[in-house]
Order: sequence, then structure tokens, then C-alpha cells
Amino acid sequence: MIDPESVLLARAQRAYERGRVVHGLRTGGVVIPMAALSWIACDNPAATVLGGIALLALVTAAVWHGQEPGRAARLGLVAGTPSLLVPVLVGGTGHLCGASVCLFYPAACLGGGVLGGLALGLLARRAVLGPLGLSIAGTVAWLTGSLGCIVAGSTGIAVLVVGLAFGLAPTLTLRRA
Repeated sequence: MIDPESVLLARAQRAYERGRVVHGLRTGGVVIPMAALSWIACDNPAATVLGGIALLALVTAAVWHGQEPGRAARLGLVAGTPSLLVPVLVGGTGHLCGASVCLFYPAACLGGGVLGGLALGLLARRAVLGPLGLSIAGTVAWLTGSLGCIVAGSTGIAVLVVGLAFGLAPTLTLRRA
């Protein structure tokens, strides 16, 4: 004979987990307009799709997990937005570049990375993130910014990491003091 209480408990557990997954997907839904903007502004649709899928999976999983990883993923999305928008906005200005090398986009990725790192540092201090949360937030911010820095290729994405590190350095220094 099936115990009605255990059936009810199992249904409640499934409903709880389903609700957490839906919450993660809703939060991850913010990635779709970001990836669409990257698709429109950048000439590398394969990298945009790959970066968008990785970001969507990470944000959804972190928010589904909840607690510190969920908070960190949301902070990373906010902090990575300047890194996404600065190169895209720079591309919309119609700047002139030489035929062989254009350092304008990597500079924009560096500037966006510094802004994103500063934002991440301020938000992480306020949210009191530990090492796990800070690493998740940094990865989400990097993936978010890389959607905009795809326009500069692998150089732009590497420079974005440097910018995020420079922007985050004051927070990490103060954290150790």
C-alpha cells in the first residue's frame, strides 16, 4: 500500500525543484537579449551562440542552486553589462580603423572590463560574497562581457580579462587587509 503522505511529500519536492528551475530559466532569460545584441553587432555568430549558451547554462544552474551562487550570478550579469555595451556602442559610432590592425575595439574592451570589474567589486562587497561566489560572479561577468568583445576577437576577450582584473583589484586588496 502506498503511503499518501510520502506521495504528497514527493509531489511537493518535485514542485519545489520545478519552481527553482523555472526561476533559473527566467533569470537566464536576460541572456537572450544580450546574445541578440552581440549577434547584431558582431561578425562571429558561432562565438555568439557558444558564449550565449555557456552564459545561459551557468546563470540558470547558479540561480537554480540558489544562495550564494544565485546571488553571484545575478551580480555577474549586472557587472558584466558595461563590458558588453562599451564595445557595441563604440562600434556604433562609425570610427575609422586601418585595414590591418584596429586597436580601438580592444581598448573599448579594456575600458568596459575595468568598469565591469569596479562594478563587480562594489556589488560583491555589498553582497558579502565568499570565494565561490566571487568566482561565479567573475565568470558570469566575463562571459557577459565577452559577448560584446567578440567584435575584437580573441584579443578583445583576453583584454577584457585584464580589465576585469584591474577593476576588481582594489576590492580584492581591501578584502585581504
